[in-house]
Amino acid sequence: MDDFFAKTILKDDVSEERVAFLEALWKSVKEGHLCMQFEAEVDLPSRLMGDGKALIVQDGDRYYLQKNWVLETYVLSQVKRLLQRTLNVLDVSGSLEKSPLLKEQKEIVQKLLNSSFGVLCGGPGTGKTYTASFFVRTFVSMFSLNRRCKIALTAPTGKAALHLHSSLLAKGNLPSHVSCEAMTLHRLLKLKPGEIKLFSPKRLDFDLVIVDEASMMDISLLAHLLESIGEETRLILMGDPNQLPPVDAGGLFADFASLFGLHLTRCMRTEAPLLQESACAILSENETQLFQSVSLKEEIDVEAIYERLQPMISWERPDPQEALAFYSRFRVLNALRQGPFGVNALNQKILQMMENRCKEGQWWAIPIMITVNLPHMNLYNGSVGVLIGQKRGRIHLFSAVSFFGSEEMKALSSFEVSFVLSIHKSQGSEFEEVMALCPDGSENFGKEALYTAATRAKKKWELVGKKEIICQMLKKSSRKMSGFSIRIKKEQDALLWRLAQNRAFT
Repeated sequence: MDDFFAKTILKDDVSEERVAFLEALWKSVKEGHLCMQFEAEVDLPSRLMGDGKALIVQDGDRYYLQKNWVLETYVLSQVKRLLQRTLNVLDVSGSLEKSPLLKEQKEIVQKLLNSSFGVLCGGPGTGKTYTASFFVRTFVSMFSLNRRCKIALTAPTGKAALHLHSSLLAKGNLPSHVSCEAMTLHRLLKLKPGEIKLFSPKRLDFDLVIVDEASMMDISLLAHLLESIGEETRLILMGDPNQLPPVDAGGLFADFASLFGLHLTRCMRTEAPLLQESACAILSENETQLFQSVSLKEEIDVEAIYERLQPMISWERPDPQEALAFYSRFRVLNALRQGPFGVNALNQKILQMMENRCKEGQWWAIPIMITVNLPHMNLYNGSVGVLIGQKRGRIHLFSAVSFFGSEEMKALSSFEVSFVLSIHKSQGSEFEEVMALCPDGSENFGKEALYTAATRAKKKWELVGKKEIICQMLKKSSRKMSGFSIRIKKEQDALLWRLAQNRAFT
């Protein structure tokens, strides 16, 4: 396919060097990079390479397909627009001093209040949501009772958006003059997956937009979001820059975190020091420290995985709340979706083993995950639930009753069995314990996959996979290449750049 792409666009101008360059560029695009760095001189016909209107755009030693150049350029212009806005500043240092926040949390809340665009970063247990809840409650205090305040809490998945909403409201309801809505980014922006509707004059009607799990946004979704932010709307992006980047092109959150991030560094979780040690070892690519902090098995044993999962089978109908709690205690995560030991194959094998053990008339409960947005049912891509049914000949998934929380749903068609989750799909979730599988082929992923798997666990995690494969993952990064950081440093005037580097946002 790479060779076909190269020869198709070259037509009569084929040469070995040109084909090799275009093959490499197309390969980088398929891997989700916005551009490719190429230091040697590139000899392409002028009809193919030039400024932003050409099929291939050159910027220094970086080369882009035109679509990616346009998207990166648009995000750059929107970020500059947001940074240059001036909004009312509220000095709440006095009230913050009386709060239970840590010193770095207080400083971050004050900086967020001083900014029109903020990036809140931190790993699990550092208190991102806790800090954001204090920011929100302080922010709404700026509004009088006769001035309604509208807040949107959003994320790439409905699961993450609802989790953010419930966490922020855990300290009690917001004042009556404040409306707070939780929804997916696609619903907020009125977008269908894969749809591009840029260069729109429409702006969101909110005073504050908070985006959780922002590291999951690809560049197209990010561009739509930034464009939608009006002159009076504050935008806060929250996330962990060390997690996996999005599957689709251009994960710029790591760049944002490096350029503008307000970083929470102190982990408040003290009950699982080995988990913290694993996370640090992965980020520092320390093999010795990693294998000292985690149990490692080199062979994937499906029988052993089944026994570890202990899928729910009983003569009495399972309680849905107990089933949801049961399956949140332990989950198997997998770097691969396809292949003999990928997510799809393992879920099918475990389901078959469960069916073989389940006797006629017994009840069963199976964890599931929604794969599309179903707003009319208040279910979104990534929502987790359980299927409950009684065996009548076979386990019939599509005639069973599903539960999401305490609410019963019927006639669902867009879900997948989730005894085993892909590491990508697990983002935004937490489990008491995690088993991370790294089958052959996982070496194509980087350390971000290991870090994401380890940080889904609250108490314990274990690794299953060949040691050499895990070491290869540890030495590799999944971060997507872009020119964003270089370009914004070049284009911003000295004052704005100095403010951004000082994390002042004033």
